[in-house]
Amino acid sequence: MSPSNFSRRSLRLPAVLAVSIALALNAPLYAAAQSSVASGSAQRTAFDIPAQSLDSALTRLADQGGVRILFVSNDVSGLQGTAIKGQLSAAQALDQLLAGSGLAWQWREPGTAVVTRSGAATAGASTPLVTGTLSVTGQQGIEATGAQRDLRGQDEVYDLDLSTAYLGRTEIERYKGATPSDLLNGVAGVFSGDARNSGALDVNIRGVQGPGRVPVTIDGTEQAVTAWRGYNGIGNRNYVDPNLIGGMQIFKGPSLTRNVTTGIGGGVVIKTLDVDDVVPEGESFGGEFKIEGSSNAVAPRLPGRLYTGMNHRDVPELATGSPTNDPTLRVQPHTGGGGYNVFDGEDHAYRLALGWKSDTLSLFGAYAYRDRGNYFAGKRGAGYYSQPVENIGAGDYIITMANRLRPGDEVTNTSSQMESWLFKATWNPTPDQVLRFGYRDTLSHYGEIMPSRINRTALGLPQWSLSRVDSTAYNLEYKWQPQDSRWIDLYANLWRTDTDSNANTAGSYPNYWNAVTQPIIMNGALDDSTNTRNGLTLSNLFRLSDTLDLTVGGDFQHEKLRSHDEYIGPSAAWRMFPRAGRREEWNANFNLEWRPVDFLKINAGARYSSYWAYDDFLADHPNTFLASVSGYQATYRTMSAEERSKAETQARTVYQVCTAMPFYCDLFGIPAGISEAEYVASKIHEAAKSNTIQWLPDAEGKFHRVDNPCTNGMLNGIADLYEGGNCSIGLTANPIASRYAVAKKRRDRGWAPSLTVTGFFSDYSRAYFSYNEALRYPNMFESVIAFGASVSPFRDLKPEHTYSYELGYIQELGHLLGNDTIADVKLSYYHRRTDDLIERDNNFLFRNIEKQLVQGVEFQGRYDNGRFFTDLAVAHTLKNEVCDEHTSITIDPNVNGTPTCVDQGFIGSWLLTQASPETSANWSLGGRFLDKRLELGTRVVYYQRRKPNRDLEAFADVTNQNLAVFNVPFSWDTTWLFDAYASYRVNDTVQLELIGTNLSDRYYADPATRSLLPAPGRTLKLSVTARF
Repeated sequence: MSPSNFSRRSLRLPAVLAVSIALALNAPLYAAAQSSVASGSAQRTAFDIPAQSLDSALTRLADQGGVRILFVSNDVSGLQGTAIKGQLSAAQALDQLLAGSGLAWQWREPGTAVVTRSGAATAGASTPLVTGTLSVTGQQGIEATGAQRDLRGQDEVYDLDLSTAYLGRTEIERYKGATPSDLLNGVAGVFSGDARNSGALDVNIRGVQGPGRVPVTIDGTEQAVTAWRGYNGIGNRNYVDPNLIGGMQIFKGPSLTRNVTTGIGGGVVIKTLDVDDVVPEGESFGGEFKIEGSSNAVAPRLPGRLYTGMNHRDVPELATGSPTNDPTLRVQPHTGGGGYNVFDGEDHAYRLALGWKSDTLSLFGAYAYRDRGNYFAGKRGAGYYSQPVENIGAGDYIITMANRLRPGDEVTNTSSQMESWLFKATWNPTPDQVLRFGYRDTLSHYGEIMPSRINRTALGLPQWSLSRVDSTAYNLEYKWQPQDSRWIDLYANLWRTDTDSNANTAGSYPNYWNAVTQPIIMNGALDDSTNTRNGLTLSNLFRLSDTLDLTVGGDFQHEKLRSHDEYIGPSAAWRMFPRAGRREEWNANFNLEWRPVDFLKINAGARYSSYWAYDDFLADHPNTFLASVSGYQATYRTMSAEERSKAETQARTVYQVCTAMPFYCDLFGIPAGISEAEYVASKIHEAAKSNTIQWLPDAEGKFHRVDNPCTNGMLNGIADLYEGGNCSIGLTANPIASRYAVAKKRRDRGWAPSLTVTGFFSDYSRAYFSYNEALRYPNMFESVIAFGASVSPFRDLKPEHTYSYELGYIQELGHLLGNDTIADVKLSYYHRRTDDLIERDNNFLFRNIEKQLVQGVEFQGRYDNGRFFTDLAVAHTLKNEVCDEHTSITIDPNVNGTPTCVDQGFIGSWLLTQASPETSANWSLGGRFLDKRLELGTRVVYYQRRKPNRDLEAFADVTNQNLAVFNVPFSWDTTWLFDAYASYRVNDTVQLELIGTNLSDRYYADPATRSLLPAPGRTLKLSVTARF
């Protein structure tokens, strides 16, 4: 397998007469260009192309040699390409590959070759006429659009020396489901947090989730917004319209991949639709209209109005009672669901896309709209979620969810209305330059409710007004890749995103009042804010020699957050403060790729990054937010021998008097039935003198067990220590420190190295070892004052630092199964340790905890012989352990029952709600029939039940605490989901597709959810696509 292999299969496109005419008319120009051709073709490249079908070999040659190759599909059909290996020019490689095939080739222009039947072209002849079905392959560096974008992404799962997954346009449109989170249903080990209560993607990769940990970029732009979920943590929301997505590549760990933004947990790279998705090769204009209808939804019964600004006594429905049971915001849910009528499901969508292109200019535009009502939950398999309240353990009340949100019922606050525009203009001033402008706008109205407000009363379920988010993005890309230059392979992207959010994330109720302190109704649920990001990405590839490449790059981002909410006090209406701040981050990186011998490739590089953040809201409100930290004190008792003897004598005398004259028992307060020994012991204990010793934290505010006076031997030397009085730990009566939060520019910087070593065992197998470090600096939410979690005035946060390594093995099997067969398997093991994770402590302040360790294995495999195909992915987590001595002490200072390291996270922590299933899998299977006009397929998704957390249960047992107070770690049942589809191409312009998801109509909860909301039940969708 080639170190720089990108694509295996050519993109077959219909040839048109215009191509032939252009080739013939341009023939006189070729002679003038021969010097340039000679220069470009003479450049030697390290080729490594195994023996395979000739069309696949031509694709690989084009990618590795940095050229474009045109050929007629019928000319190469059934032919086998010979293996090519060594330092060769593109011309030499073509000569070797086509030797004995009956085919010849000719340069059409610098960097573009045409392959035809022998006799139609010779090395020095004019360019031949090309007719028939034309295949175009290469250059991967310049462009990968349309179907070739998806072919390359699917191949890179097995071609890259790191773990990735890829979702192409067809799969995305087929399985986009009810909410954006459904895009990830078919990716093993990848989930979306708060899937049914956010209207966005919050990507969780291998149990890592959160702002900056798994960034999502769309056409190189980043738009993530951090949403507060009350005591249930935060969400890292990426608002995206699935109807605009062309492809999605998921990186399952940090890397130095060029022009890819990854965090400590990986990253997601989304490419939107482009002109080649709608304009056929050789045509100048094309369009596509797609319309869809789905079942299993009902129109939401939204509140007629809110009563903001009115006195609650003037509203008859709100004159009494409280906001928790507001009758104007409750409905009795509809029942049913799981129906088969795709035209009567209150879920319809359509998209119109148009494209035009010439030799130097292309234009593309798309409009997409979808209106979906509240979905219905599944009807079957709800036993795990229908348990009685008394079965709740460790605060996991999701096991009673089906008693509130019943199987087959409408799930309120899950509707969505999304409208999007997309425009792209691409200019090619020269064959090796590309300048592209992109514009994207998505306006979304979606159902949302704070997790703590989801309950059921006699009035029904809450149905709030919809949240509204308008997200706009602009970007300007430039690529310059001259074929005859070893020093220029330049990429630049200047971008901006604006997100205007009016979401139900402030924390309180849409109609909030207090009869005593606040009779005037306010909307305490709505958070009105804007988030703006401006960024720049730059990179260049230097080909230093035939065996050594250097990539240098960098990126910059400035973020600004503003709130339009009025600040009315530090604790008004239980709602979020109007946050405002600025943040800036930049990084520079380099990556060397060295190929010293044919069987070895080494990549080594590093990234240097820096950030700062400033809280503008805090600067406008000085001396307002006072934070206090409590210390601990050890309490113990002392008693001399004389004092003990005296207390014992008095107690025995009193007890004897009580025995002789029982009426004195009440006078002396002696309980009935107590023995003399018990009474005497109790009075001796009371007589012992109580003493305290302070237990103080270190300079970083952390407590350590070695400093615990009760256990570190400090009491051993104390005279007259009373043995019957156990030493106990309690909070100090007064805080040991109090300080106002002060606005200041928080900043940090650091290095993160990277190393990958790849060994090639044969043309078809290789193994790699990858080591990557990554830094994540505090994001905007962690850098400004908030409610429920806030910056600490006592200490600055350190960046999270990840140390990740991965071992992988890849085997190609296609050559054993037939020339046109694609078959690959990949097995990987990963080990990731992250130090100084940012978490919320029990004082609701952010702090760094010691570390998290995640280990696991994954399997990926695919097979496609043109008729039948299958794909299997399995992910298994071996360990997810979180360690922090300070946290284990502060949540359990007395009973040393909480170890320093626990499974998944400490009680009340956000990490605990980000744990993913221990085992998850995805299997797809299908076939193509009727000359490939009909395709039938199915998909099975599996994830394992969340196992009982023994650490949490032990903590609850020894402390007798209710664990559901602040952050609930929801579980989920073992889940099997079955999907299927039938796609039929009526003719060259019309295609029909019928899709069924959750065909067993299962009642289930999504992993990593923070809300008591079941997922959608059985849903059928019919789509019609017309191309013109």
